[in-house]
Formats: sequence, C-alpha cells, structure tokens
Amino acid sequence: MKCYCTFENRPESQIGLKLLALSLERHCRDFTLCVGVLTDDPGFSGWLRRRAPHAVPVTLPPFRAGSTIWEVKPALLLHLFSLGYTEVTWLDADLIVLRDLAPLLEQLDMETLLIAQEFDYSFAYNMPVIEAYGMEPFRELGGCVNTCLMRVTPRHEPLLRKLLAFMDTPFFREQTGTPSLQQTVNWHHEQTIIELLLTTGSADWTPDTPVHLVPAGSGVIQEMGVTRYSLTDRLRNGLGLNSPWAVHCLGPKPWNPDPRARSVRAASVFCAFAALYRDEVDEPVPWLSATTWSGRVARLASLGQPHWVGIGPCALGRLRQIITGHRDPTAPGLKPNQGAILRTS
Repeated sequence: MKCYCTFENRPESQIGLKLLALSLERHCRDFTLCVGVLTDDPGFSGWLRRRAPHAVPVTLPPFRAGSTIWEVKPALLLHLFSLGYTEVTWLDADLIVLRDLAPLLEQLDMETLLIAQEFDYSFAYNMPVIEAYGMEPFRELGGCVNTCLMRVTPRHEPLLRKLLAFMDTPFFREQTGTPSLQQTVNWHHEQTIIELLLTTGSADWTPDTPVHLVPAGSGVIQEMGVTRYSLTDRLRNGLGLNSPWAVHCLGPKPWNPDPRARSVRAASVFCAFAALYRDEVDEPVPWLSATTWSGRVARLASLGQPHWVGIGPCALGRLRQIITGHRDPTAPGLKPNQGAILRTS
C-alpha cells in the first residue's frame, strides 16, 4: 500500500494542512492522505470529510511530555509501516502541490530515499553537529536536504529509528530550544540530523542509502522572503520550461498576523497558489489579499502568472545582494520560525 502523510495540530496553522489537502485533491488521483492526529478535532475532521475525501485521520501513539513537533515525522512514518503501508511520502503542512506527484515517485526503487533539496546551497559538512554526535564524514550529497517532501519505504526503517534516537539527546533539545539569534551551530532541527545520517558514519552506522534529491526551484520551490526563489527559476517555471512539483513556504507563515510579514505576503508565490483555493478552505483568509500599494503592483506585474508574483522585489533584492556581497536568505527583519513544543491537548 502507498500513501502520502502529513501532520499539523496547531490550530493557527491548520490552514496550511487544508491547502495541502486541497491541492492533492485537485492534482492527484487514486491516493490516500494519512493525516496524523493526536486527539479528535470534530470541526477539522468534518472539514476533511467534506473537502478532502481521500484524507484518512490516523491516530498517533502517545508522545511523551516535552516532545517537539519535528519528532512526529519519523514517528508517523514508522507507525504507518506498522499499519501495512509499504511506501510513504511525507509532505509538510506548509506545502502546496502543483501537479500530480505520481510520476516523481514511480521512478524510484524501494532502496532509494527521495528528499527535497534545501535552496541551492552547495553541500558542506556540519562539523559542530558531526563532532557532537561522534560521527565521521563519509560521503557528500549533491546538495543540502529539506524534509518537506520525503519518500520512504520499510527499507529505511533503520534510518528513521536512528533519527529518533539522535533526536532524543540533550544536544538536540538544547539546539532546538535555542533562539535563532543565539545559535552558534547551523541548525535546522530534524533535517540537520537526517543530513548527518545520510552523509556521516560511525562504528555502528554506515550511510549507504541511495538518495534522490528533488532540485530546489525547478522541483520544489523553497520560498523564504523574496530572493530564495531565484529569478531564473521564476522565469523558467512561469514559461513552462520547468514544471515544479510543489511550493514550500519556509520561515514565517503568511497567515501569521505579524505586520512585518505584510510585504512578504504580497510578493509570495505560495500565496498566489493558495489563492486558488480561497473558496474551499471554509474560513476567512484576509492574508491572501494585497493590502499595500506595493503588493497590488506586485500582483499586477505578474500578468496573472503565480510564478512571477514578486519578480520585481526578487530582482531588486538580488541586485542588493550582488552590490553588498551579502546573500541573506530571508526578507529584511524576518527570521525563520523557532521550534514549538507539541500540543497534546
């Protein structure tokens, strides 16, 4: 059996899960979306029945107090294996699918791990993390990884169990609980550990899993601020020269009421695609409207092509980076979201 799966139980962010489910319903056929749940939410369950008939709530085993939301990912994947699923594709609940994912998955054998690429960074070993876990560099990947999209089979169960073990350490909890401005280690929670396990080894671990990276930009649009989705990819995708599978909203979410995110929302490709589902989410979505003059200009300048929303601010931001020699991954004044303790009630 095959399925997609996801999880989101923070009420303020369930809109993201709705958009993911609706986009799968629009683009995919003959699929199951397993939605991990901790407790029953009658309102959301009712919405799934009405709007996402391929979605199936799956109750997760109890989590211990203090668990982080990132620990749900390997736990849910392992739980689905125990239910008889033999191929499971994790999709983050801040991701919108842009076309049928079946052709992407059909090319894979059971041994290969499919995972999205993180931006367009060149791969580099994260030495502080390697040293903290007592590992040794073993092999390089074609890029850094992002776990927003990850396909696994039971052949990857040892990797997932090792991931859970490495997340259940004082080092992981210390780094996850440290505000980004105070971090001295390049840290991206569970995907830092996944990348570690795919590229480094020890006396009891050999990273021999075949890895297929879905390229950033042309495969999965990794959107953070206005410059991370490059001009080249915007133009090529908008002209149909590439056909990306999904758009992933990194950093502060557009439904966050923080006024600092207003200009980012207006120039967001994620928001442009989210607007296609405005009438199906069954809740107010004022953040989808351009409320500033610059936002309205950005929408008009896109000529109705979602990939080109924000192309002007992107060009200006890239020019600034070239002039200053500084490549900031986020829009001015914005930082990626920090970790949240899992809500269990």
